[in-house]
Amino acid sequence: MNRLIRVLIVEDDELLLSGLEMIVDNEENMRVTGTAQNGLQALDIIKQSKPDIVLLDLEMPVMNGIECIMEIRKLYADLPVLILSSFSEDEYIYQGLAYGANGYLLKGSNFDSVVQTIRDVINHRFVLDADVGRRVAQFVFTRSDHIKKQSITRFFAQNNRFTQQEQEIIHLLLDRLPTKDIAEQLFFSAGTIKNKLTVIYEKMGVSSREEAIRYLETETLK
Repeated sequence: MNRLIRVLIVEDDELLLSGLEMIVDNEENMRVTGTAQNGLQALDIIKQSKPDIVLLDLEMPVMNGIECIMEIRKLYADLPVLILSSFSEDEYIYQGLAYGANGYLLKGSNFDSVVQTIRDVINHRFVLDADVGRRVAQFVFTRSDHIKKQSITRFFAQNNRFTQQEQEIIHLLLDRLPTKDIAEQLFFSAGTIKNKLTVIYEKMGVSSREEAIRYLETETLK
């Protein structure tokens, strides 16, 4: 038989708390080691009962879930914390994950999914609800794009040999756009863009598109 998984449930909705308690206790190798209705109570119970995982709501009185995660990480760095929240707003998601949650499920997930996620988190897997995962991926993509734009802006500030028009071409070059597409976006002929690219390559000291992209990516990482 697998070792017993001791679960602390922190939830101020009594009906949901009762339901979660029942489904956890019905599992052969899981037991509810305690319940709390706010983060302060949860910290006291963690100290007393030493659970294997904390199933944590975010919006609670006295001490909310985010504050609770911050305290848990100070005192019990390795204790798994699984957020179960009705909040899908980006702020809650990013704060919860940034402060050390090991997973994030939205309320409304079926109970079987909750139980399986508890097992996954105990086994050192990082688990996100599908909608939460999509939001995180979008954030990473947007943030990455923002950082890239900041880097190329800094590069141009330090290298004033490129004209404004050449800078526009370089931006599109970094996006891997073909010469034809660059021409269409800037309302030039493909031949004109080829000529302008030749000038840009000369200023960079390179002789091809591939070399130019490598040069730019290297320079903008400095």
